Amino acid sequence: MKSRLIEQCSRKEVFIIILEKKKHTYKAFGLSIWSEIILPELTEIELVSTDDVDVRIECGELEHEAQEWHIAERNFQYQNEALLFEIPDLSLFQVMGGERIIVSPYQGVSMARVRLYLLGTCMGAILMQRRTLPLHGSAVLIDGFAYAFLGDSGAGKSTLSAALANNGYPLLSDDVVAVHYTKESAGPIVSPAYPQQKLNALSMDMLHMESKGYEIIMDEFKYAVPRREKFHVHEVPLAGVFELLPTTENKISVEPIYALSGIHLLQAHTYRLALIKRMKMLQWHFSSVTQLAGVIPMKRISRPLNGRTVNDLVETVLETVNKGVSTSI
Repeated sequence: MKSRLIEQCSRKEVFIIILEKKKHTYKAFGLSIWSEIILPELTEIELVSTDDVDVRIECGELEHEAQEWHIAERNFQYQNEALLFEIPDLSLFQVMGGERIIVSPYQGVSMARVRLYLLGTCMGAILMQRRTLPLHGSAVLIDGFAYAFLGDSGAGKSTLSAALANNGYPLLSDDVVAVHYTKESAGPIVSPAYPQQKLNALSMDMLHMESKGYEIIMDEFKYAVPRREKFHVHEVPLAGVFELLPTTENKISVEPIYALSGIHLLQAHTYRLALIKRMKMLQWHFSSVTQLAGVIPMKRISRPLNGRTVNDLVETVLETVNKGVSTSI
């Protein structure tokens, strides 16, 4: 295992952090986040006191724990409410009790790649540990309610949500949809993630969006597209779930998904599903998806692989919403 130092949390960025002793506070997934690492993707906020922040992100040394836990032989281990994992040739990460993330990058790595896993897998684990259901999909705001789009990789979730955002329906989340309940809410709530989307070159071209100047996320071969002007910052009730299903049929069709199938759908499209078993949260997860499937209308939109534009999908979604996909709200 390669040696590392706390200062290696990026030569340039951590050099600034260490010299200035500046910590940053952000908001994402409904959580206040205190971080030693600069997270330009997130919305920065001012806090009177950092004593009560929800999540702390720190640079630290995890080599000893990794050797003790034999991470090289068995990755993604969970002990004493702490998840420890390694992304080879990048970093060690530890997620603890829904409140703390420790990052231990290897020397000379790209901090953009480190942030990809920090804001992805690590935040997914944080949400699970805080009993917030992370669905793998996108969500937008339509008439004051959240609508989530789920589906396999390549189904068109991000492209559809980007098109809706471009048409005046603000983005709530891309990649991870955080669903939870509050004492004040009558039903499930979606907390906004952060104002960025990951779009490939084909999607950018289809949406007539300029890609020049955007950073490329090498692990996914997509552009990191800022969406601050088309992002909704407040949590809202979840009113409906759409599954996107590419098909060889030459037309768009919409059909309801009933409770039992809905449970399987939500299970299959939980973000980083394998972590649920690893962190011994199967009972909580089943209870969460069962509860959600029982109260939220779900529809399956089958779309042609070819021959239809994203504008047709936008119209289909809006027509379906207007016809009452949210009748239970």
